[in-house]
Amino acid sequence: MIVKCEVCGREFAAKRRTARFCSSTCRSRAHRGYPCPDAGRGPRPEALMTADEVVEVVQRAHQCATDLSLAAMLTSSPLCLSLSSAATKVEDALRSEGL
Repeated sequence: MIVKCEVCGREFAAKRRTARFCSSTCRSRAHRGYPCPDAGRGPRPEALMTADEVVEVVQRAHQCATDLSLAAMLTSSPLCLSLSSAATKVEDALRSEGL
């Protein structure tokens, strides 16, 4: 699960659903009330996703596109077109990235 740190604003892969901070430094800063000097600089190299996490995200995106396509077949016409269009956009984005 990708979560945004409450102190510095970086996105990080949370190991628990209750995670609030990307590092012990940010956790300490929040506890002490110090501002974060790194806010807005983007993720640190050690905060990058692992290959397994990337694969999981891509698989979920493919599953979502499939679910949207199935839902499009089971709904009324206006909604059907919107769901079908969303599914196509997701699949096209994945294909354009070679995924």
